[in-house]
Amino acid sequence: MVELAIILTVLVPIVLALAWPRALILVVLLTGTLPLTLGREGMMVTSFGRLDLYAIRLLGLWVAALLIIVPQAWQAGLYAFRFRWHLLFLLFAMVALLWAPSLVYGARMIAKLTAPFLFLLLVLLICQSWSSLRQLETMMLASGVLAVVISLASVVSGYTTLSAQLGLGVPGLGPAATSANLAMLSMLALGLARTTYRRSAFLLFGIFAVASFAGFTRMTIIALFVALTAILWVAFKGWSRWVLPLAGVVSLPALFLLSDTFRQRMFKDGAVISFDLITKDPASALEHIHGSGRFDAWAYVLTNFFWPSPVFGSGVGTTQHYFYTHATGLNVIHSEYIRVLAELGVFGALLLAAAAGAYMVRMVNHYRTATTQEGQAYALAALGSLVVYFLFMATDNAIDYVTSCGVFVFGIVAMSEKARELELQDLRVLPVGAQGIELADSGEKGFPIEPEPVRRFPLVSWK
Repeated sequence: MVELAIILTVLVPIVLALAWPRALILVVLLTGTLPLTLGREGMMVTSFGRLDLYAIRLLGLWVAALLIIVPQAWQAGLYAFRFRWHLLFLLFAMVALLWAPSLVYGARMIAKLTAPFLFLLLVLLICQSWSSLRQLETMMLASGVLAVVISLASVVSGYTTLSAQLGLGVPGLGPAATSANLAMLSMLALGLARTTYRRSAFLLFGIFAVASFAGFTRMTIIALFVALTAILWVAFKGWSRWVLPLAGVVSLPALFLLSDTFRQRMFKDGAVISFDLITKDPASALEHIHGSGRFDAWAYVLTNFFWPSPVFGSGVGTTQHYFYTHATGLNVIHSEYIRVLAELGVFGALLLAAAAGAYMVRMVNHYRTATTQEGQAYALAALGSLVVYFLFMATDNAIDYVTSCGVFVFGIVAMSEKARELELQDLRVLPVGAQGIELADSGEKGFPIEPEPVRRFPLVSWK
């Protein structure tokens, strides 16, 4: 039975890539948060290290994406160049294989880093119409509803218990990844609600945000507040641009101070930490912040892997290779920034920061220049989901959560990018040579748009 599950997990994406690429994207999004796992006891020990179905599913997605991208390498390259800072970060990570102690674990890390970017290119290559973008929108929202239903059903059935220590989440995926996924999807619903005023979008935003809060993951809750503030700042004018974000700044600390559940999640001995104690002696309260072992893990990683080579790091995949082959009591770092610093050094961390900033600036520009409701909605959603993703990285393993987080945030970014491309196409762009296209009245540049393949067999019909 396990062997059959493994074969199907790898084979299904590859078959869809060959026969029906758009279905591949939709299936990946719909099943992104499904509890496909063998459990810790069911992990397979192979020559590539310990593997679970999540890793095997990533392999299937990675191979399937390449089957579609490679035949369109030129167009994919033009798209990739738009996100050159991210591309430079990935290229440097590949170069860091040269000084990595393990090629196997380095390759595993490269697969995790590149898969979301490949999915972004996949969406840009395959989706060539507004209807295809709306299909993606619908599938993402349906995926969020499915994740909420599975999480609630797990609690109602008694399979999992909802408590301050263990929040709402999809079994096998966990509260952290589930709450991050729902926070990103709440940004999509909010973007649609802001621009289209659809009641269903407002309802879904509320459902996803509440379910994300119920995961009791501190950084995700903070990321939700910050992302909401960013969207309000960009999309609103007048008093609401200031009052609503300020309300968030006030309510966020109040949530962790006045709620017993969240106070116990934030502080050690949360029951004895009071508002009076925090206001009278803030330094003492900070010493009680609950790190769940993270602070010790970060200190260990920085001491052993960052400081020996601070500029270029110890090599991609180094930390997981060490933890999986040494009895240290650590399996994951719970901070992607610490991992990037350790494996790729300050240089790699700066490239990652530049990529994050470039994405956010680009999405803000897309919103301000959008000529359609969908274009505005997707740009706001992309901005909000990027904020959630890069903040969530600070205290959790966002890079590891490819199919539940990475493909969603970069899928939304691709939707915003494609929407802008379609808007330019609708406004009748004029060719200006091989470098791109120029809008007659604004001088804005883009890239030539390939027509969508008519046949369902892309490897046969590719030019």
